[in-house]
Amino acid sequence: MTKQKRSLALSILLFSGFMAATVAAHADETETQPVSRHTEAPPDSPPNTEADAPVSSQAKSKGFIEDSHLNILARSFTEHDDFKGAGKRDAWVLGAQAVFESGYTKGLIGLGGDVSLFGAFKLNGGNGAGNRVHVGTDGGGSNQLAWAYPGVWDVKARVSNTVLKYGQQLFDNPFLVPHDNRALPPTYRGFSLASDEIKNLTLKAGTVDGVLARGMTTVTGLTTEYGGTHVSRFTYFGGDWTHGDDTSVSLYGSVANDVWQQYYLTATQSIGDPKSIRWTGSLNYYYTGAIGDKRQGSINNNAYSLALAGTHGAHTVQLAFQQIVSDQTFDYMGQSAGDYLSNSLDVDYNQPHEKSLSLSYTLNMKEYGVPGLKFTMWGAYGWDADGSAMANSGTAQAANYLVNGQPLHGTHYEIGVIPSYTIPDGKLKNTSVKFYYMHHHSNGAYYPDGTSDVYRLMVNVPVNVF
Repeated sequence: MTKQKRSLALSILLFSGFMAATVAAHADETETQPVSRHTEAPPDSPPNTEADAPVSSQAKSKGFIEDSHLNILARSFTEHDDFKGAGKRDAWVLGAQAVFESGYTKGLIGLGGDVSLFGAFKLNGGNGAGNRVHVGTDGGGSNQLAWAYPGVWDVKARVSNTVLKYGQQLFDNPFLVPHDNRALPPTYRGFSLASDEIKNLTLKAGTVDGVLARGMTTVTGLTTEYGGTHVSRFTYFGGDWTHGDDTSVSLYGSVANDVWQQYYLTATQSIGDPKSIRWTGSLNYYYTGAIGDKRQGSINNNAYSLALAGTHGAHTVQLAFQQIVSDQTFDYMGQSAGDYLSNSLDVDYNQPHEKSLSLSYTLNMKEYGVPGLKFTMWGAYGWDADGSAMANSGTAQAANYLVNGQPLHGTHYEIGVIPSYTIPDGKLKNTSVKFYYMHHHSNGAYYPDGTSDVYRLMVNVPVNVF
């Protein structure tokens, strides 16, 4: 731990004086948000590089060069993991994403392109560090000191308020949002379409056939997160509708060729004023069913979560319940954070028939005169997981539901805390420092996620060059 503490301290010192240039203006964080894997994730790219970023009007185009931008996101990623009975993992990696985005040519149809260079330099981490450091195509490569590659590139066309892109992209949809918890995020190769032609409604669609996974520098095939099943192509479609600041609904569908079709619905409604109390209720629901060759076996999975959050001034408390109604694990695409259920935290609480309950608290110190400083903490408990139906099915997937020779089952819990600070203004505006501590405890030997402690420090410095 002495070496790890030294890494954490050096990381802060290094980046506190790094790139004292004009900093890009990321969109401000929502003032007070309940904890989740997504709201507390670090920024996943320089500004506006997402495949499905808000679309601007072609009629306002100033030109290919005139509307171009070069943005950089520098990051220090430090992590120490302690797995009970499975050893420890350490890593400290400096990463940078430099992305050039062109504008669009003038006219009815605007054309453009984006290019980038992603790079990383390892200061600590070796064998066993996995995707915390470099990963070669053969699974080795952890001793490599530095690596670089074009993490984002695309050609694009815009008509009115609709953009079509093809290339290596960072996606912003419920199925392919990157699981960005390392020095550099994963990106996917394929087509994306985003349209804002209708007021308050954004429509999105796309198809991908490869991924630049965390720690890797070459594109590999798609797989499912838990089943590890190869997916030749993944296609999605859907939209997001908002009504003012209080109401939002999203509905999406997707197809993982010869594996599953998956549908996602989320609805959020808020009432009241945080000066007194503001209530926010949310529903997340997934249906997953096997299709085609059923490469991951029979799937008939319903998964949902219900959450109620109350905000008063600087304080937000959320209570969330989640349930998996299926004999199968709730699964999603590999390298994504594509589980938007409320209890997708350090672990997913997504095993067959599992129920879980979480309680979280967020304190936003802006209300006490320290804008940018936040503290988030949570606890979650899971029970009733039962993999016996699949473990005894005699299918090729049966082994995935056995843990230490028995069908997966058991209870488990986690606690976590995330103190964070984001510089609110000045030359270093939106530079952020987040420290994560997450403890997960398995109350037995037959649940897939074991007992572990995770310590993670993320320092992000966004820079707008032009």
